[in-house]
Amino acid sequence: MNLYEYLLNKYGYNEPIYIGEINYKNYSRPWIFLKFKNMMNDGEIKRFDTGIYYIPEKMPWGDSALNAKKIINRRFISNGDEVYGYVTGLSLLNKAGLTTQIPNMVEIVTNNESTRVRDVKIGSQRVRARRARTKVTKSNVRTLEFLDLMNIIKPPSIDETEKLMLSKYIKNSDVTKDSVLQYAGIFPARAMRNMVESGAIYELA
Repeated sequence: MNLYEYLLNKYGYNEPIYIGEINYKNYSRPWIFLKFKNMMNDGEIKRFDTGIYYIPEKMPWGDSALNAKKIINRRFISNGDEVYGYVTGLSLLNKAGLTTQIPNMVEIVTNNESTRVRDVKIGSQRVRARRARTKVTKSNVRTLEFLDLMNIIKPPSIDETEKLMLSKYIKNSDVTKDSVLQYAGIFPARAMRNMVESGAIYELA
């Protein structure tokens, strides 16, 4: 199995490949960089950004392109079973069904940001990365996301239809009162106040 076959087997088409993570038969970094350059020249792989590549799928109209959302998700939110972030802001309100607005900038809370907030651009997509209040994990991500939602909603403006959408979001998230109480202290008092005023607290198991 050559390097291209190894990459195709491991990642498949249109998935981000970080060259810094590649270990192949104990070959040196210079050798791997050279092989990547050769594969690019042969059209087998393409470069998305510095250190990020992908294997394009051959389509009738040309090679497929890598979706920037996959890079954003891998860098800030999750990788396989490992979870280290979640969306917030308008993206979270949209996810909960409380707005139909599509944000120009994706806001994310993540472990993978050391500054309080930083704007970056991935492909053509603008991202605002916020440092997590506490470590985000697979077991607490839904609770932290819910509390973040409570922190940004405005209860007086939520109509009956949106309350139904909020109720559905909470049920699908499997957030409990116990888990909320565990993390509520790291969020502004506004989050708990909005939870009561919106009626969301009565939806928790």
